[in-house]
Amino acid sequence: MHREIESMLIYLSMIDSLEGKQKFEVIYIKYRQLMFYIANKILMDAKDSEDVVHDSFLKVIEIIDKIIDPESPQTRALIVTITENKAIDLYRKHKSKKVVLFDEEYLGVPDQDVLRSVEDVDLFTKAMAALPNRYRDVLLLRYSHGYTVEEISDILSMKPENVKKTIQRARKKLGEILEAEGW
Repeated sequence: MHREIESMLIYLSMIDSLEGKQKFEVIYIKYRQLMFYIANKILMDAKDSEDVVHDSFLKVIEIIDKIIDPESPQTRALIVTITENKAIDLYRKHKSKKVVLFDEEYLGVPDQDVLRSVEDVDLFTKAMAALPNRYRDVLLLRYSHGYTVEEISDILSMKPENVKKTIQRARKKLGEILEAEGW
């Protein structure tokens, strides 16, 4: 407990505004365990997962002024997206060094059979869920959360040109999925 408070104080010292500190404190307390859980599901290594949580918090500090309500579903989705991407980046970095069992389900990508068995889910939601993780992330950040290409670039550590191209490819893929389903 003492170590967590100490860590939070270090992060808070990196934020200039009182409002930013208050938002970060809520985010830290509310999402730290979720962030560790997400990272650990991907990496299956507690030390690496702690590193991912740390890197994710540093990214949150960079964009804290853009977060309006730290307890909103949009903020939760943003935190999950940042953590997943940081964990995937570390996974890829270590991929050549060690073998880690990896399951797409841990990244929030449901199994196709699960999607087909859920009757109440509308077609668009199914199509979004069928998209590759990176495509879904950029579309959600852009159209659901309203982030600019530059902000998405910063959040996902991608070049703006790559973000634009990924959005373009994601929209095309989403259109293909919807068209195949008769929409």
